[in-house]
Amino acid sequence: MILEERSVERHRAITMTSVKGILGNAVLVGFKIFVGFASNSIAIILDAVNNLTDVLSSVLTIIGTKLASKRADKEHPFGHGRTEYMTTMAIAFIILTAGFMSLKESIDKILNPEPSVFDIPGLVIIAAAIIVKVIMGRYTKAQGEKYRSDALVASGVDALFDAVITFATLVSAGLVYFLNIDIQGYVGAIISFFILKTAFEILREMYNKLLGIRADDNLVREIKETIAMHPQVGGVYDLILNSYGPGETVGSVHVSVPEHLTAGEIHPLLKGIAVHLYKKFGIAMTVGIYAENEISVEVSAIRQALDQVLSLYTNVVQVHAFYVKLKEKVIYYDIIFNFDEEDPYGTLELIKAAMKERYPDYTQFAIVDVDFSN
Repeated sequence: MILEERSVERHRAITMTSVKGILGNAVLVGFKIFVGFASNSIAIILDAVNNLTDVLSSVLTIIGTKLASKRADKEHPFGHGRTEYMTTMAIAFIILTAGFMSLKESIDKILNPEPSVFDIPGLVIIAAAIIVKVIMGRYTKAQGEKYRSDALVASGVDALFDAVITFATLVSAGLVYFLNIDIQGYVGAIISFFILKTAFEILREMYNKLLGIRADDNLVREIKETIAMHPQVGGVYDLILNSYGPGETVGSVHVSVPEHLTAGEIHPLLKGIAVHLYKKFGIAMTVGIYAENEISVEVSAIRQALDQVLSLYTNVVQVHAFYVKLKEKVIYYDIIFNFDEEDPYGTLELIKAAMKERYPDYTQFAIVDVDFSN
């Protein structure tokens, strides 16, 4: 219930921020088009067009947030949260298009300069537009960070770059007015490259999120610390987090518990961990277990032998799920290699062979695990 209320609040805040952006940019477009045509300034006209793309970005943000907030259904059991990532990519493409258009027009201005005429009221309007854009950009970006909306953050960054563009336009317009020096084309070309750089960075980030990236280290540490607070938990392993959009994360994790615990004792422990994680982080987590041997000389000797073997391989990150069945003579363990290891499965066979020399009577169940999170 609390998470649903947060989702509704988030949707409302993102929508209201986007509506404010639409209204603010619509006013700026009107003023800049008037000044641009009155002064025959291609820089100001392009600036107005750029603000028009911001209106479209805000509309896309509203649509994306609305679609992403749809409840899970049979076809999409993980919800529709990743729609926001696609919306943000669409906004990035808008920024990219604006950057290429700005670059093209700037080059045309350099090659085919046309005289521009400015007056003081026009310069004042441009200066006011800068202030408005800075306020809008900072506000939108802050709201995006607060409510974990990549689309709003992208719109906020775009607005701040618009302020830079408008400032450059003001400087070049001032040079025309006071010194009759026109460098609008050169200024526009430089700024266009910064716009394109921003667009590519946003696209790369959203591509990574759609593809799936490593979970944030601070979040991983906090989750593991939360799990470790529960009694009988000896260690936390195999943490996997899959994001299906802001606030839509599912995952799995293993905890090690003493081998003497019964199923009746383990069940409430795992349930308690899952509920704790959901309430605190909003993450639906599946929790599995590994058994821990009771301390004995034989088990300690086998573990020490395994550690000695692993010390010869520099790409080994961790060994876990270690468990020995002494009567049946079976050794269980999982090994995580770092991503520099070229042949993890071949290396595992070498490790198993070395352990077989030390304990020829034992069967080994060992697997290669993946370093999903630190």
